Amino acid sequence: MPAYESQKFDDLFAGNVKPPTAIAIIVKSGNGIVTRGTVLGKLSQLAESDLYAGTPITSKVDSTKTDGSEDPFVVLADVEVNATSADVRAVGYTDGEFNRDALKFGGTDTVATHETALRNIGIITKRVVK
Repeated sequence: MPAYESQKFDDLFAGNVKPPTAIAIIVKSGNGIVTRGTVLGKLSQLAESDLYAGTPITSKVDSTKTDGSEDPFVVLADVEVNATSADVRAVGYTDGEFNRDALKFGGTDTVATHETALRNIGIITKRVVK
């Protein structure tokens, strides 16, 4: 229980109409420190011969790329992953209602850059009034 007592509330979610769906993902090496709320694009997936076949391999969304990371796929659920020099297993949300100001992107992208694409995959962005 102590872990829950020390966990701080974050403002990533902006609604509770439907609980978000989470899946296992891999954050590709070279992404550095990636934090909760970062939008990730799908580069590829693990081969059928792998024990974890089909697990998506992801990278920070960046509209200037052409490797699959230009399109949103999931929102990182983990508090922080260090994908500086190795691929890292993580958890990503594939849908849900998110605070648009809490989402993070690669490059110079913003939520406005990807809002329609996010909506098309079931990630709804909302403004949270504090």
